[in-house]
Amino acid sequence: MKIAEIINLERYPLNKLDSNEGVEFIGSIRESMQHDGSCTLDQFVSDATRLEMVEQADSLVEFAFPGPSEVSPYFFNYRIGEQYKSDDRHPTQRKGRRNLSQVAADLIPPEHLLYQLYRSPLMTDFLGRVLQVPVYRNQDRYQSLNISVMDSGGCQQWHFDGGNMVTTLLLQAPEAGGVFEYVPNIRTDENENFDMVRSVLDGESSRVKSLNLKPGTLSLFRGHYSLHRVTEVAGLVRRLQAILGYNTQPNFAGSLDSSILHYGPRIADLENSVAG
Repeated sequence: MKIAEIINLERYPLNKLDSNEGVEFIGSIRESMQHDGSCTLDQFVSDATRLEMVEQADSLVEFAFPGPSEVSPYFFNYRIGEQYKSDDRHPTQRKGRRNLSQVAADLIPPEHLLYQLYRSPLMTDFLGRVLQVPVYRNQDRYQSLNISVMDSGGCQQWHFDGGNMVTTLLLQAPEAGGVFEYVPNIRTDENENFDMVRSVLDGESSRVKSLNLKPGTLSLFRGHYSLHRVTEVAGLVRRLQAILGYNTQPNFAGSLDSSILHYGPRIADLENSVAG
């Protein structure tokens, strides 16, 4: 399938970003990112494309690995809490329930539409225009493209992401729950703002925003600076979401320890077989 049949280019002109329409489009996204720390593009893919993506994702669910069941908000930054280990109420030491499985990138076939979308130069050019710096595909064999699977009871705890912008595509919404909640720009590079993070973990919700996303929505999100979670899923329909890994570093790859933690011992076996 051609990329023009995957992306809704009539609604989102990724193929003509130098036009007046394209410049206005990018400007509106930058404004939303600056103000809200996020931007959502509904109907980014057509219904027919999305349904095919769901069918292809469902065929891979059996390979999804559950990963850790309890983690702190800083689980992508393993060393940040070392100096606070004696304080079990400190945000770095507070663990929340995580109930989801992930399909790693190496298990997603090149013929799948999600893979083709992720690999399209239109996506890296588009994101580069938004960030105003060159953007590259993540080079990690396992972490570059993931499918997150949440069945009934599934959820993701309050946390920060490692990357400076997270790109996701909701493939399928559950019957109930699975709402994306976040607190925009709660921390900066200069200030972790632990007191505010603590208040959110304690249930203070005045700054919490909610996005009840529709299937087919592409989300751009400053997850490194904005605390966020997914509320518990209910019903028989699972929540399926793709995480598309892009980075402003040309050769970025995640740690092997993180891949083993999130995708299972088969990763260690694969790496050992390669090394051997």
